Amino acid sequence: MNTEISRRTDELTDRLDRLEEQLPTIPARAIRLIRATAHRAEATATDVANDVGRQLGRFTSTASTALSTTAGQARSAVERTSSMAQRTSKETIGQAKAQSKLTGQAAKRSATALLDDATRAVEPDSDGRPAALDDWSKANLYERAQELDINGRGSMSKHALVQALRSA
Repeated sequence: MNTEISRRTDELTDRLDRLEEQLPTIPARAIRLIRATAHRAEATATDVANDVGRQLGRFTSTASTALSTTAGQARSAVERTSSMAQRTSKETIGQAKAQSKLTGQAAKRSATALLDDATRAVEPDSDGRPAALDDWSKANLYERAQELDINGRGSMSKHALVQALRSA
């Protein structure tokens, strides 16, 4: 198609050249001016079209780069989020295991203390009476108050510990 247009343009140029040669000076110069103006308009339109093509190429390249960058950033954000979720899950599981262990130990201490209390209540001392709180040492009273989480136990006297344990 371009060769057909080029052939017709050359043919038209030849005809106009012959026409110009046959015309008087002023009309010939007017036609020459019109042809030069048309040629300049065509060259300008071609330059503009080429510039638009280059700008579109740059725009496409910039858009492609931006898209690749955005996709890479999104991929990186997903990877960081996944990694953080894994670490957080592992930490949470570790904390749950530790709390479970502490809870089990506390339950064991409480059960042991309750069983010891029950044994003292039914098993008589050497004089044949059940062991009373008054007969316990201050250290044993404090330990029991600690198991029952009695507030202020550290500053209590033996008598105050006995009273607090009886009230608990």
